[in-house]
Amino acid sequence: TDKGGYPMDIDFGLVGRRVREARITRGLTAEMLAERVDLATESLRHIEIGSSKPSLQALYRIASVLGVSMDYLTGRTASISESLMSENGLSPKQEEVMRELIDSMLPIITNNL
Repeated sequence: TDKGGYPMDIDFGLVGRRVREARITRGLTAEMLAERVDLATESLRHIEIGSSKPSLQALYRIASVLGVSMDYLTGRTASISESLMSENGLSPKQEEVMRELIDSMLPIITNNL
């Protein structure tokens, strides 16, 4: 970790797993996401399996299209719901309701798409 307590290295395996999870949750195929972020589908697949290190620009475009934060993709926040909560200025009660809703829906979406 650096002096701020943050990891110095990005776990690109984790980045890839999170890109894939968010893509599937959003109902996008790899081809659809690749087209929207201006990447070759094969390049996106390499990112998703952690064998490629995306550029900052590509990671930003992926995060934007998937509606998640860079912090989520790089492991600085623990879940999609946490990422959404931190970015939308919700009250604590609204955060709780949204977290419960998202957490209850993720297994259904993930298992059926």
